[in-house]
Amino acid sequence: MIVLLVTSLVSIVPTTCIFRNAEARCPNGYHKSPSGDCEKFIPHTGLSSCPNGYHRSPDGDCEQVSNNDGGARTIIKRDNSSNNNNPSSSMESSQSSSTTTTMTATANDCDQSLWDHVYNPSRLQIIDSCKSVTGIIDSIRTEADGDFHIRLKLDSQFSSLINSANIKGQHGEMVVEPICINPVTQADAISSCQNYHQNISIPPVGTHVEVTGSYVLDKEHGGWAEIHPVTSIK
Repeated sequence: MIVLLVTSLVSIVPTTCIFRNAEARCPNGYHKSPSGDCEKFIPHTGLSSCPNGYHRSPDGDCEQVSNNDGGARTIIKRDNSSNNNNPSSSMESSQSSSTTTTMTATANDCDQSLWDHVYNPSRLQIIDSCKSVTGIIDSIRTEADGDFHIRLKLDSQFSSLINSANIKGQHGEMVVEPICINPVTQADAISSCQNYHQNISIPPVGTHVEVTGSYVLDKEHGGWAEIHPVTSIK
């Protein structure tokens, strides 16, 4: 009788554990976030795959798959995500699962001398003299003032930086303007770019980038938000 009872208990325990594990899984197309929520899987063009035990979050970061233990959130930043075989070399940990990835830029990260080559700089209202944002390049075109006009589809954590003018006139995207790169045909901009050419590489459309520069509102275009002038694109 004792042997039969033990055998019955052993057969019951694995069945219960399997049921709980299955219940904890997210449905197809979703991943469990570090906070334990099921997040929809969103592919990020141009980014390498995350290492085993990690998934790509909606913001584009490699995040460690949650085990619901309430521990720290571990994030592999996008600009280091190519090192998939050694995640510890590119991780940063926070002490709370509610912490989100942010980037800060100081005045030293921006070349303020670029303002000497912005034509009619008073048309740009400076909100932050130096700011970094990330997103995917959606379009690139040349301007008569020698600048590039780039539309950047911002990552979700920066969506608050755009305004109604961006939504109306720029498809809801941030305007990014590296200066004095192309031939200048606009009369009032010629002197600003004279004897100056910004040495900056412009990645192709579809590239996920980090852009650093002055965060401004262009008063000549309804006050839409721009990074202008741009110090760096990575």
